Amino acid sequence: MLTIGIFMPLTLFFFLVGSGITYWMGNKIQSSFPWIGLGIGILIGFLIVYKLKESWIDHINLLEVNFWENTGIWQIVGLSFFVFNAVSYLMDIRRRFIKPADSLFKLMLYLLYFPSLHAGPLHRFSYLNEQFDQANISEKSFSNGMRLILWGLFKNFVLAQRLNQLLITLRGSEIGGWWTLLIGCLFFFYIYFSFSSFIDFFQGVSEIFNVRLKDNFHKRIYFSRNRHEFWRGWHITLNEWFRDYFFYWQIKFQFWRNKPYLLLLLTYMLIGLWHGISWQYLLWGFLNGLWILLEKALKVHKLKQGGLLKQSMGIVYHILGCSFIALVFIYPTLGDLWNKIQMPTYFPMEVWFLHWRNICIFLMMFLLVDLYNFWSKDERMDSFLESLSPWKRRLIYTQLVLSLFVFGDFTGGLNNYYLAF
Repeated sequence: MLTIGIFMPLTLFFFLVGSGITYWMGNKIQSSFPWIGLGIGILIGFLIVYKLKESWIDHINLLEVNFWENTGIWQIVGLSFFVFNAVSYLMDIRRRFIKPADSLFKLMLYLLYFPSLHAGPLHRFSYLNEQFDQANISEKSFSNGMRLILWGLFKNFVLAQRLNQLLITLRGSEIGGWWTLLIGCLFFFYIYFSFSSFIDFFQGVSEIFNVRLKDNFHKRIYFSRNRHEFWRGWHITLNEWFRDYFFYWQIKFQFWRNKPYLLLLLTYMLIGLWHGISWQYLLWGFLNGLWILLEKALKVHKLKQGGLLKQSMGIVYHILGCSFIALVFIYPTLGDLWNKIQMPTYFPMEVWFLHWRNICIFLMMFLLVDLYNFWSKDERMDSFLESLSPWKRRLIYTQLVLSLFVFGDFTGGLNNYYLAF
């Protein structure tokens, strides 16, 4: 928190004030006054105002847009995760699932717990508070934590950063037509390796103190066979938050009880707006919800059943659809995307000559990661490595460390794409 206070004082100021408001509101909720609505309104309202900054900052003469965007002083990092955890805390008290925190310090420890503040995953107060009371450092917890940190660093620098360099070149090239889907496909894999690597890294930091953060991704989620399967294993804790604190809360009302599919569509649109308040993200959420509903109507989930050919068709179908959805997510406007797709179908071969080494390294390392994911099944990587014999563990450690030093791309630093949200 000292580092945040020095380099991002607005972040620290809001987190301290927000923690105080949440603590005070939590102790008032059971009274007759609608404190729950007021508390949630203040937290969500500030989040909305901050996410709208790009549209209203132009009207503030004292600040320039570039200064706002490029200077960490005025940024609030981790705001969405802070607000969502605070809202879940207040709603759990209102539902009598938990009692208010004994002290402001305990609540701040939950809301400002740095391994989960900047990239998630989201957690209930009761889940983390119980572990905080038993936190300690042991030889086993330190070993497991370092395994996850190594695994996260490998995925980020060897895979995500190389994909990022390729994406930058492709987006600045003359690629056009249906080849544009390649940008969406690469972005999908990039965001997976970037985001999941930070989850691994922060899980590892937390594991050192014997605090176990939840998993946020299913193994081999990139080989999903339909959109429903994908959303069951992608950003799991965010989806659970919207399910528990929005969908289930709204479905109790008569208006929504007879319109569950409309409510599902609205939920995905809100997930889109969580990333940023713009028509671009709203459309992205709408398309995801519509995709889920179409799959339900057409029974596309059957593609995950049957033989290898049928399952392979499902994987190809999902990756193609996911590539298009990703383009909607990353292009500033639909006009830009439409102009790109309408261009003559063309792939700039100079990109291959410039990045052939990146591409070969990525493919080789991706096969290795997928092999580990397949081998470990549902086990988290630290538990999986712990279960292996010592010589197998040392062999894998050696491979990961050597890959980092030989194939790692450190030119862009440790970038976390999801810090923007």
